[in-house]
Parts: sequence; C-alpha cells; structure tokens
Amino acid sequence: MDYIAQFGFHWFWFGTATLLLAIEAVHGKFMFMAASLAAVALGILSHFYPGIAFPIQILFFGVIAAVFIWVARSSLETRMERIRRQQEIVQQRSYVGQVLTLVSPIENGRAHQNLDGTVWTLQGPDAPAGAQVRVVDMGAGWLRVEALD
Repeated sequence: MDYIAQFGFHWFWFGTATLLLAIEAVHGKFMFMAASLAAVALGILSHFYPGIAFPIQILFFGVIAAVFIWVARSSLETRMERIRRQQEIVQQRSYVGQVLTLVSPIENGRAHQNLDGTVWTLQGPDAPAGAQVRVVDMGAGWLRVEALD
C-alpha cells in the first residue's frame, strides 16, 4: 500500500480503469466500461485531492461505479427497445402502402422524417415539404416513396 501511495493513488485508479476497459473489450456488456469511467473519475479526484484515504476512495469507487452502471444499463435498455421496435416494423413492413405528408422536402432523392418516434430516411423523387407520398418499399432505417399525383 505504501508503494502505491508513494507514486500517488491516481495511478492506481488509472491502471484499474485501463484493466477494466480491456475486460470490456472482451466482455462487451457496458458494465466494465461504466466501472472504468468510475475509476477514471476516482483517478482525477485522487490526483487533485491526494489526502483522501484509500479506503474512502474505494467506497467512492463503489458508489460511483454503481451509479454509472445503472445509468449505462438503463440507457442501453432504452436504445435496445427502440432497435427492437424498428426491427418489428421492418419485419411486418407496416409502413408499405401508407401515405405520408412530407415534413421536409426530398432533395437529391433523400429526406428524413420522424414516424412513431423513429427517424427514417426517405428515398424517392424530389418533392417539396407538405407534398404527399406513398411508401412503396422499406428496409432497415429507410423508406422508398413515390409521389402522389
């Protein structure tokens, strides 16, 4: 412990962050990345406040890591739910045949439109905002449209 204290505890935390990041590269569940960010935060904290005792630093690490892991998991679940919803829509091809009113113009064959909380890339002939188009095909993140006369 004295050996670590001689060089500063911040190096211990930066080394721990590196190790956790390496484990994350193999594991891939964002849990170790969140803990790695907590170790970086502790490294910065212990660099600027070297008088904090190591047991207190470990306690801080546990609390900060738990908060970071909770935030990472909740945001990952939200993102995965959005991806699952988009995959279901594509599998069901539920937008094919629907008539849409363009919010932004189709320029150079492309535009973006928000449908049910998902932003889709529209592909089709150029059309002004407010024009109506029919969806004729769809895929992962894109809708092919044709102008209505």
